[in-house]
Amino acid sequence: MKKIIILSGKGGVGKTTISAATAVKISEMVDDNIMVVSFDIAHNLSDIFGKKIGDKETQITDNLWAIEPDPEHYVQAYTKRAFDLFRESIFDLVLPRMMPSLKNLFETLMRPENLPLQAKTSAFFHVFLNEQDKYEYILGDFPPTGSTLNLFEVPMFFMDDLMKFAMSFKTPLVLTYEGIRRILNPTKLFSATSPFQQLINEVKKIQGYVDRVNKTLKEHLSLRLVTIPEKAAVNETIRSIDDLRKFYEVDAIYINKIIEHADSPFLKEVQKNQQQRIKEIEAALPNKPIWKIPQLPHEPIDLDGLREIANQIYPNFTLDQILTPQR
Repeated sequence: MKKIIILSGKGGVGKTTISAATAVKISEMVDDNIMVVSFDIAHNLSDIFGKKIGDKETQITDNLWAIEPDPEHYVQAYTKRAFDLFRESIFDLVLPRMMPSLKNLFETLMRPENLPLQAKTSAFFHVFLNEQDKYEYILGDFPPTGSTLNLFEVPMFFMDDLMKFAMSFKTPLVLTYEGIRRILNPTKLFSATSPFQQLINEVKKIQGYVDRVNKTLKEHLSLRLVTIPEKAAVNETIRSIDDLRKFYEVDAIYINKIIEHADSPFLKEVQKNQQQRIKEIEAALPNKPIWKIPQLPHEPIDLDGLREIANQIYPNFTLDQILTPQR
């Protein structure tokens, strides 16, 4: 893999359009395979490309694919085995079998489909990146900034912090579990293995997936924010850079929907306000590359429309200039 470009920002600022346009631009500069993927629940890549895109990899051009995935599909593959072993470990202690209501509670709760939506999306994000050896470039259309923070934070908390802490006490945990298991169920006294030991092995495997993805992100990620020249959007962008910094540094900012030609008093006033917001973000982020995108008179949809806006964003850019933003 050569590059992962992730775009985030306030809802409605044009993340999907810019992600798709960037993917189209890169696809016409290289022979490598490229994937643009929507990590946002409110998918609209199909609308942008004018082609039905769903939970399957859909070919757009000779070397460009797109997908609007269903996290439910991937979270099952990622966590079902661990959830099954967790339930078996609890049931193996006999106590839940002595209390049917407790058994029913664990049966209901300890299933991957009951994970919070952000955890499911985060699991998909990791499964997808872990399995993608086919594509050299991945363009990720991420959800609004708050949800993007969750996508990074959920695996970091559960895998990097919680699981690694638990694994550091693996031997005492196993010994304690096995002791309780044998006390509560003497028939297991001479049992060689238990579901809990298998669960520990499964957690180690998942931890390996996450470590691989984190390594890939550290080596190849370019995280960028999209905004528009309005007060709320600009302020959120400035705050988000600090919030995201504990995970990854933001490489560049896109300011979208800038009015260049104002031929009425109303548009002139809007233009004046936009220029003020642009000055504010430039002053707040003097070291960040800022790419300015004019408001087009029509929607940039289909390949021709995406090429047009890509040329507005990256006029005469080399591939390196697109992949590695410079101030």
